[in-house]
Amino acid sequence: MEGIMNNFKDFSILYVEDDDGVRAVNLRILKRMFKHTYEAKDGLEGYALYTSMKPDIILTDIKMPKMDGIKLAKKIRSNDDKTKIIITTAFSDEKYLLDAVELNVERYLVKPLTKRNLLPSLQKAVSGLITENKILLSKDFYYNFNTCLFYFEGKVIDMPKKELLFLKLLVENKDRIVTYTEIERKIWEDEYMSLNSLRTTIGFLRKKMPFNAVQNISNMGYKLKIDNN
Repeated sequence: MEGIMNNFKDFSILYVEDDDGVRAVNLRILKRMFKHTYEAKDGLEGYALYTSMKPDIILTDIKMPKMDGIKLAKKIRSNDDKTKIIITTAFSDEKYLLDAVELNVERYLVKPLTKRNLLPSLQKAVSGLITENKILLSKDFYYNFNTCLFYFEGKVIDMPKKELLFLKLLVENKDRIVTYTEIERKIWEDEYMSLNSLRTTIGFLRKKMPFNAVQNISNMGYKLKIDNN
């Protein structure tokens, strides 16, 4: 749970709620959790923010003026099946529940929102985002395509620029060998890359990884090694 909570700050959320008081209370909680938090007072304003800001998660009420939460979700789902949607309502209505299921929403929550009902929903959404946007190199060691960072047990692995770019290059070409020429062009750019400097960079990198994910292919280059155990 702690690892997932640490990753909340890597994502953004849009909160759509027409009740100013309720919105203000819940926004204070969300702003402490997420990297970016956006707010809207109705579905129409919410859709405009969704279009411009592309949040990872949408938390929306159902009954709102101009455009309700179900219509908002349907409009988003017409061309987007990735964004996580959590729907809230003051009433447990079977019709809305069936609509929510068809729209592939994460959860259908009956208000008031509390840590007991909201936090598990947010954890589920964030877990889904991490799974869909990462490549697992070994147990608890992965690369997140959204943040362009490497994580072990939910925490960012701190790497200097060359180490990060080198390992990222291997991940992006995980099914093939990355040649010395490619590495020099993309990582060293206009600098000369000696084999000693490359080996030194990789040596430091290996010390930071939970297992050796860098495989040397003699006289050719390097390839990503994934631990499937």
